[in-house]
Amino acid sequence: MPKRLIRKISFRLCIVALLILGSLSRSHCQSGEVQTKSSSAEKIYLQLSTNVYTTDQAIWFKAILTTAFDHKPSTMSGVLYVELITPNENIIDSKLIKIDAGMGSGFFQLNGNYSAGRYMIRAYTKWNNNFDQDFMFKEYIDVFPSSQLISENQPISKITLTEKNPGQFWLNASLNPLLIDSLHKKKLKVYLTLDGKKDSLSLKKEDGNLYSLDYELKKEVQFATVQMQTENFIDYAKTIALDEDYMDLQFFPEGGELVNSIASKIAFKAIDYKGKGKMISGHIVNDLGDTLASLKSNHLGMGAFILKPHSDRSYYTLVNSPSQMDKKYSLPQVEPVGYSLAVKQSADKIRVTAFSTNLKNDSIYMYVTCRGIAYYRIAGRLKDGEIYSSIPTTTLPEGVVAIMLVDKHNQTVAERLFFNERPDDRLNIKLSTDKDIYSQRDQTTVNAHVSDDVTPMKANISFLTINKNKMGDIQNNRQNILSYFLLDSDLRGKIESPGYYFNESNKQRVKDLDLLLLTQGWRKYHYAKAIDSIFVQPEYSLNLSGSISSSFSKKKKKEGVGLTMMTFGQPPLVQAQTTDSLGRFHFNTNDQYGQNLNILIQSTNKSGEKKGYSIELDELKKPEITFDQSNSISTVDSVINALVKENQKRKQVEDAFRLSSGITYLDEVVIEDYKITPQREKVMKAYGKPNTVIDGKAILEQEEKWSYGLYSVLLFRFPKEIGVRKVTWRRGPYDEVSFLYASINKGIKPTLVVVDGIPVKFLDYPLIPNIPPSEVKSFELINSADNFLKLFMEVFPGANPFYAPKSGSVIAIYTHAGRGLIGVHKPKGLLRISIPVFSPPREFYAPKHENLTPRDWVKPDFRSLVHWAPLVETDNHGKASTSFYNADATFHYSRKPYDL
Repeated sequence: MPKRLIRKISFRLCIVALLILGSLSRSHCQSGEVQTKSSSAEKIYLQLSTNVYTTDQAIWFKAILTTAFDHKPSTMSGVLYVELITPNENIIDSKLIKIDAGMGSGFFQLNGNYSAGRYMIRAYTKWNNNFDQDFMFKEYIDVFPSSQLISENQPISKITLTEKNPGQFWLNASLNPLLIDSLHKKKLKVYLTLDGKKDSLSLKKEDGNLYSLDYELKKEVQFATVQMQTENFIDYAKTIALDEDYMDLQFFPEGGELVNSIASKIAFKAIDYKGKGKMISGHIVNDLGDTLASLKSNHLGMGAFILKPHSDRSYYTLVNSPSQMDKKYSLPQVEPVGYSLAVKQSADKIRVTAFSTNLKNDSIYMYVTCRGIAYYRIAGRLKDGEIYSSIPTTTLPEGVVAIMLVDKHNQTVAERLFFNERPDDRLNIKLSTDKDIYSQRDQTTVNAHVSDDVTPMKANISFLTINKNKMGDIQNNRQNILSYFLLDSDLRGKIESPGYYFNESNKQRVKDLDLLLLTQGWRKYHYAKAIDSIFVQPEYSLNLSGSISSSFSKKKKKEGVGLTMMTFGQPPLVQAQTTDSLGRFHFNTNDQYGQNLNILIQSTNKSGEKKGYSIELDELKKPEITFDQSNSISTVDSVINALVKENQKRKQVEDAFRLSSGITYLDEVVIEDYKITPQREKVMKAYGKPNTVIDGKAILEQEEKWSYGLYSVLLFRFPKEIGVRKVTWRRGPYDEVSFLYASINKGIKPTLVVVDGIPVKFLDYPLIPNIPPSEVKSFELINSADNFLKLFMEVFPGANPFYAPKSGSVIAIYTHAGRGLIGVHKPKGLLRISIPVFSPPREFYAPKHENLTPRDWVKPDFRSLVHWAPLVETDNHGKASTSFYNADATFHYSRKPYDL
C-alpha cells in the first residue's frame, strides 16, 4: 500500500443555520405600523458551494425562503423557480424546487456544451412578481472549461478601439466561430449591446476561418457586448470595456442634499471600468480655487469628508491620479434652503440630529423603520432650526434601519440609512470533530450544536466542506447568509465583497459598512416605495389552472363545462370538476418529480357529451431578464486560476484512469427488414435513404399509460436515435407557442419533418408531438438529407433563401392513414399537455474510502468540494452531525464555523 503522509487535513467546514421556528436573530422587536407592502414580500437566498466552476462540475445549492420583515421561514410559497442564464440573456437551464417550511435544495449539472464565461443564477416565486425584481435572488458565477487551461485562443479576440478621424471611433474584433461550432461554414450573425442599446449585423468569412468586426460607434460608449451566433444556433458572447481609464466618482450628502451653511458629512464612491470600487485620494476645491478638504477612500473606493457649503459657490474634486489630472468631478448643487439629517451611533444608542434652514420653531416628525415596519414615530418642535433625538438600538432589529424626516404635510424631506448591528443576538453554532488529526481518506465526523448561548435550538443547517487552500480566499468576501438577509436583500444594486462587512477580523468593517449605506443611498432601499396592489397570489403547490371558452370566441367564457384531468405520474391521479361562473378551473397536481408531468384533460358539455372547447392555461409570467454586462468584465486572478487548474488536473486524471481501466461503451445497433412502398420510394428519391428505421409496432410496444403522444415515447424510449427538446416560437410580440421539437445528430444541424411524404409547414409543428403512437406505421431518420434547401423553403415559404441552411436532416413519419398530418385521428375534446414538475433531488456523491486496497490508491482524489449536506435538522438538544471521507490533499484544518 502506498505510504500516506500523516498530516493535519486541511479543509474549511462551512455551516449555515436558520431557525425553523424562529428568525435569524433570537430577539424580536415589537413591530408597529406597516409602512409599505414590500414588508410582505419573500426573501430568497441560494447558498452555493462556490462561484467558480469547471464544466464537469455540478452547481449545488440550498434555497432558503423567509418573510421579508422578520426573516422567519416562509410558509406562503411551496414552489421556487431557479434559472441559469447566459450573458445573452437566454435561460439555458431551469429548475422547479419544492419548498418545505422555507427550505429546499437542488443542482445544475454543467457539461462540455457550456461555453466558458460568466453566468447568472436567479431565483423567484410567483408571489414575488408583486414586487418587481426587488426581492429576486441573483448571483453571478464563472464557468471555465474542464479539459484545457485558460488560453488566449478565444472565439472573440483582438478587440480594439480605433479613432479613424477626430472623435470618430470604430470597434474592431476578430471572431473565430469554429472554436465553438466546427460545422459552421457560411455567414456569421453578430449582435452588439452598447451601453444597453442593441444592434445586429451579418459578417462574411475572410481568409481562413476568421470573421472581422469593424463597427462604427455613433456615440461615446463605455461597455460593449459582442455576441456571435453560428448557423447551428450556437452562441458565444464577450463583454469589454472600451476605456480602461474610466472612473465614475459620485457624492452622497448625508440626509440627501447639501444645504446652505449646514456642515454635512458627504460620502463618496469611486468606481472603475469593471464596476468595482477604486482606491483614490484627492482634495475638494471651490470655484475660486480654494482647497477646503482632502479625501481618501478605503480599498473599496468609499470615503467621507465634512464640508460646510454655501449656495453661492460651486465645489469640485480633484483626484491625485495621472489619468484624472485634467478632470473635475462636481459635487451636488448646494440648496439655499432645505433640511439635513445627521446620525451618529455610540454604545447602545443612536443620536439623530435634524436641521432646517427655512423652519425655525415648527413641528416636525421622524419615522424609524426597518424592512417596511415602523418602530418609532417621533414628534417634536424645532428649536432655532434644530432638533435632537436618541434611540436605543436594543429596541430595533438587526439590519438596515431607515430614518425619515417628515414635515407637517407628511412629506419626506430627508432620509438616512444606518446598520444596527446586534451580534450578541445571533445564533451560537459550535463545532467539534471526533479527532484532531486525520490522514488522507480517513472518515471525519463533525458535530454541530446550535443554541442561543443558553437554550438549545431546533434548526435546519447545511454542512459544506471545501478545500481551504483552494477555495478559502474566494469564500472570505463573497455573499453569505448574514450579508444577504441583513444587507444585500434590502438594497438595490451590486454590493462589492458583501462578506467583508461581517468578518469580525476586519477592524474597519463597521465604519466601512456605514460608508456603504451612505453611498448605496436610501433611494435604493427596497422598502422606500409603496406597492399599490397585490395581483399575483402565492403558489402553495404545483397546480394547473386556466379558463374555458367557446370554440368560436375566446372572449366568451363557458360556465359549467365538465373537466376530467388525468395525470400520469407516481401515483396516477384523476380529478373532475366543472368551470365556475367565469369559466375558470383549478386542479392540484400534487407533488410530482421529474422532467415533466404528462396530463390529459377531457372536456364535456353539461349533458356529458365530449366537446372540443378552447382551453387556455394560465402561464407563469417570467420576470424580465436583466443581465448586468459589467459583471462579465473580469480578469482571472491568481486564486481563481489556481483553482481552475486544479479542477482541470482532477478531470485529466479521472479521464486517464477511465481509459486505463479498459471500460468501453458501445451503442446498440438494430438491423431490421425494410419494405419499399410508393411513399417511401417518393421520400427516398427526394431526400435519400434512411439511416435509422423504427417500426411503428416497436413504438407502440414502448407506449406507457402516461404517454401523451409520439414524441413522449421517443423521448424516453429512443434517446440514442432522436433528441427531443422544448422550443418556444414567437409568432408576435404577445404570442408565444411552446412545443416539442425533434432533431437528429444532437441538433447540430436543423431537422425537418415530412409525414407520408408531405412536408409539414412550420405552423403545424406543434401538432407533430401529439400524433398518437397507434397512428404511426414507421418512423425514419435521414441524416444529411438531399435537396434540404428546397424542403426548407417549403416549410418556411417566407424565408430568405440566401440565409437558409443548405444542409440538414429529415424525419420521415409514415401513418396508417397515409394522408399526411391532416389525416391523423385527433380525439374530440381531449387536451394532451406536459407541464414542468419539481426537479428530482440528487444525493451528493463522494467516494467512500472504506476497506481500501492498494489498487484504490492508483486513482487520486483531488476533490475541492469534499462534502455537501444541505438539509440537516438538529434534534431537540440542538445537535446534529455529518460524516465524510477526506480527499488526498493535506493541509491544516480550521475548526470554526464559517457563515455562508
